[in-house]
Amino acid sequence: MKILDRYLLRSLLVPLGYCLAGFIMLYVVFDLFTNLPDFIEGKTPLTDVLLFYLILIPRDIWIIAPISLLLAILYALWQLSRANEITAMRACGLSAPRIMRPIMLVGLCGTFAVGAINETLGPWAGYWTEQFLKLQHKKNAPSVYIVSPLAFKNELGRRIWYIREFNKRTFEMRDVTLVQQRPDGSDDIKYQAARGAWLDGRWWFSEVAMQQYDDASQPRGAATFTLQREMAELGETPDSFLNEVKPPEYLSSLEILTYIANHRHLSRDALAKCLTSFHNRLSMPWICVIVAFIGIPFGVKTGNRRGGALLAIIGALALVFGFYVFSNIGVALGK
Repeated sequence: MKILDRYLLRSLLVPLGYCLAGFIMLYVVFDLFTNLPDFIEGKTPLTDVLLFYLILIPRDIWIIAPISLLLAILYALWQLSRANEITAMRACGLSAPRIMRPIMLVGLCGTFAVGAINETLGPWAGYWTEQFLKLQHKKNAPSVYIVSPLAFKNELGRRIWYIREFNKRTFEMRDVTLVQQRPDGSDDIKYQAARGAWLDGRWWFSEVAMQQYDDASQPRGAATFTLQREMAELGETPDSFLNEVKPPEYLSSLEILTYIANHRHLSRDALAKCLTSFHNRLSMPWICVIVAFIGIPFGVKTGNRRGGALLAIIGALALVFGFYVFSNIGVALGK
């Protein structure tokens, strides 16, 4: 890496670190004003509140990172322009794209970092924080984690599930009915179990009755009973059932595609919500590159005239917030 690139990166990354820290603190304080009454009502321990805000950051990093990057770019270019360093670089024969290459590289790295978080920690963090806030309003806390009943059809695996009670935290099932179908849609095997549990990476059924069917969907002999049965042939995981009860905005893009593949007969409205969330999750990280394109021209102008810094910050922030507003309107219309 050349000395010029190192210098420009240092000029940008230092204020970026301060901006990230500052906006995270502001975001936490703003959210605390909203949720503090719930924490007081629920007598939430301080350690749990701290954990909540630690997990909240990955959920909303796609908002915090672009704004922090924009202000860092404006500040760094303001400093360089005020000291006439950009003019000196141009006088040495360097083109504007060459000078701004490190800044665009940071924007591109920010896009990949935010995209990676959106695909891994973001959906989980969003759903976890939602459940945590629900717990503060519930006197019977375990009921927050209980889904009753839960029906699930795995079209790829040709299996139909009906679960009277599913625990989203422990993945325990009560009163499970599972039907394995043939390619033509007829029933092949039916399992009825009093309980189901996820142990060692597979499902285990307890007090199981298994009934086999012939091609005409008629019982083939008497049902067999087993005290405990390992269901190694099942491809479903706990996430398969969690994704049934989560809204699409709490699913990664891969999970959304898997959900659509497992539900080939979704209604038009349900499919629109899934596809809109899918495209939104893939597109929003690119705002880091967008703010770099916005911030560079505004930042260069800040040192060219008196009062330019304030006008540039206002103009750049107005464009970015306008982008957020129209994006949210587009997502709402798409759903």
